[in-house]
Amino acid sequence: MKKRLIVIGVCLAVVLAACAVWLYVRHQPEPEPEPQGGEVVNTHPTDGPGYYVDIIPCGDSLIVGKWQNTANPKWFKVYYDDYDEDTQMFWGKEWDESEDVLEEDLNYHGNGWFRWDKIGNELHEYSTMDNRDVPIHKGYIIRYSSLDSLVYFEPARKKVIHRFARI
Repeated sequence: MKKRLIVIGVCLAVVLAACAVWLYVRHQPEPEPEPQGGEVVNTHPTDGPGYYVDIIPCGDSLIVGKWQNTANPKWFKVYYDDYDEDTQMFWGKEWDESEDVLEEDLNYHGNGWFRWDKIGNELHEYSTMDNRDVPIHKGYIIRYSSLDSLVYFEPARKKVIHRFARI
């Protein structure tokens, strides 16, 4: 009788171990398919669920570029198509060589840099600083914009018109 209980106990232990192994194997995630012979397997087809394309907007092509002020040829502005996702605006920078400031003197996204956006005929610039990112707003009304010319003024100073030529 003692032998019989030992055999039943061993058989029961083997069956429980087999069930545990089966459950463990069944609930393991399937490994990613490995590319074979340089072939890339597309694990995210465009018609599959959960596919998302992050669309980054483009800046206005009549604004993006390097500009030189016509009245002060040493004053430059550059409007980039570089999108800042945090503020949902584009980057730009300006400097005035008549004030002994060269483009090389500007720290990346510091003094002289600004974020910009265009809404209708309004151009908004938010200047940054070296020490901290506290935006300082400057707003302009665009009077004329083409591939080689940009003319705008500040709403508070309508008689002061800024004219720039693309370089």
